Amino acid sequence: MTNRRHFIKQAAAAVAVAGSATSRSEKEGGKSSTAAGPHSETEKAQDAVRLAIVGTGQISHRYLKQASVSSRVRFVATCARTMESAKARAVEYGIDRWFDDYEAMLDQSRPDAVVIATPTALHARQAIAAFERGVHVLCEKPMATTLEECREMVAAAEKSGKIFLNMPFDATPQMTTALAYLNESTIGVFTGAEAQLLLPGVSRDNWYYDRKVAGGGAGLDTLVYPVSRLVTLLGPARRVSGFSNTLIPHRLLGDGKTIDVVPPPRNSERSIESSVDDNATLLIEWSTGQQAIARALWGTSLVRNDTTIYGRHGTLWLSDGDIIIHSPERKISGGTPMTRGAYERCYSIPYKKDQRTEGLLEHFVDCIKGVTQPTCGGQQQLHLHEILFRGYDAARSGQVQTLETTFTPWHSVDPTFHDTRTRPI
Repeated sequence: MTNRRHFIKQAAAAVAVAGSATSRSEKEGGKSSTAAGPHSETEKAQDAVRLAIVGTGQISHRYLKQASVSSRVRFVATCARTMESAKARAVEYGIDRWFDDYEAMLDQSRPDAVVIATPTALHARQAIAAFERGVHVLCEKPMATTLEECREMVAAAEKSGKIFLNMPFDATPQMTTALAYLNESTIGVFTGAEAQLLLPGVSRDNWYYDRKVAGGGAGLDTLVYPVSRLVTLLGPARRVSGFSNTLIPHRLLGDGKTIDVVPPPRNSERSIESSVDDNATLLIEWSTGQQAIARALWGTSLVRNDTTIYGRHGTLWLSDGDIIIHSPERKISGGTPMTRGAYERCYSIPYKKDQRTEGLLEHFVDCIKGVTQPTCGGQQQLHLHEILFRGYDAARSGQVQTLETTFTPWHSVDPTFHDTRTRPI
């Protein structure tokens, strides 16, 4: 407990002063005789992209598991706040080197790219250090704790000429399939949207509830997902307004093992004082006048994660892994007729789901090798994070915020899909 709290204090200090919790010594983790495993680096293809990871918490499994089933990437080093944690994860996944200093890891293991999966307050410093060494970066969400830090990270990436991917990653089979139906011929002209992610909350007593380390709560860490889906599907927005508050400052916690799945028991003896927002709603407007509501809440008994795109002649739902289109005027080719609640003339759209990998590391490799352009690159994610941070500004000031950033979507967007005013519709 003492070490964990010490790590959180150091992470908070990184917001204002130089240094980082994972850069506190020059010690290097040596090779371990028990590190070789079924996916050790010696068994990977020699031309595979060499990855390192900073941060060995729960989220690190996401990347390490994907690499374990790919011949195109191999992890060559781990880094954590303690040598014990770094070594444990390295041995678990057959990685040969481990460190408790991310700069030493970058300098000595010399990876092609690094995955940053540390608390948010550490992201900017660690990403910039990688770019300065010519290393590509894949960074967990949120990008950073302030909009200025986000700008600095994107500037460093562009100066280095290296790939910068920042979560969320929305180029999933569900999203890419849905994009094929977002057009005037299928659902009519775009008229509005909604997106939300509602959760019971994080059950563990950790840095998520400390504003100095996390930078924000539901309005940053969770709202990033629905807002990302909106701008991915619909392009850059123009203005934002919103509300944000701490609805549950004295929060009961669960068993510390589950995250965002079930609420804590009413008789829980574990609790935490929260300094982050857990209740946030944004109203987002596009330059063509359409508006969307984006919602995040840490206070429900269930998880709800869905997006709705309204068209003049149809509606598209993304919910629970499904794609459903309401089309009262015409049949949807390839769709299976169904009824959704009270709505008849709906169609379920099939798509291929890969259960082994979400395609994230494969996309990272393709970007590094110049095969494709990033779908969650710096400029798009900077725009996404400006919406989130300006949303906080709007909540504090009560004033609508005009957005300064923009981006070019990675997929084609038919301008007529947004055009509601030049002709009768």
